[in-house]
Amino acid sequence: MILSYIIIAILILFDFLLKSFYSGMYALNQIEVIIPNVLTLGYIRNYGASFGMLQDQQMFFFIITLIALAIFGYLFSTSNIKTKKLYTISLIFLISGTIGNGIDRLLYGYVIDYIQVPILPFVGNTFFNLADALLNIGIALLFIEFIIEGIKDYNKKKREKDGTN
Repeated sequence: MILSYIIIAILILFDFLLKSFYSGMYALNQIEVIIPNVLTLGYIRNYGASFGMLQDQQMFFFIITLIALAIFGYLFSTSNIKTKKLYTISLIFLISGTIGNGIDRLLYGYVIDYIQVPILPFVGNTFFNLADALLNIGIALLFIEFIIEGIKDYNKKKREKDGTN
């Protein structure tokens, strides 16, 4: 479990360092196309949620951040990395991403975004950061975990039913 906390701290630190690097390297709203239609870097201030949604709702985001951290923290504290690896990894990503963007909101009142990957259809032309990516990957992993657990549960119940017939 200690390793999990270390990973969370490293991910938060890496997110903070990347945001500091790109906000120092580029002027506000300056972008640089690295690979056309594939990768663009820059410095964008995001006053909304992941991928630019819900602009200028700072109090809402503060409350949601606290609620999310309480839920993710509780789930993480009750998870067992030995038996629920994917579940625990998803929570590590969710906690890291939530704290990473939460730090920005507390320090600046906005989130620093610096990367755009237009080739990815689900991302499109929006800018995002490591914390956004961690949140979205964490959600995807959690969804996969629920599917896997659902299949296991279904198969277990089917075996029990077949064994009684």
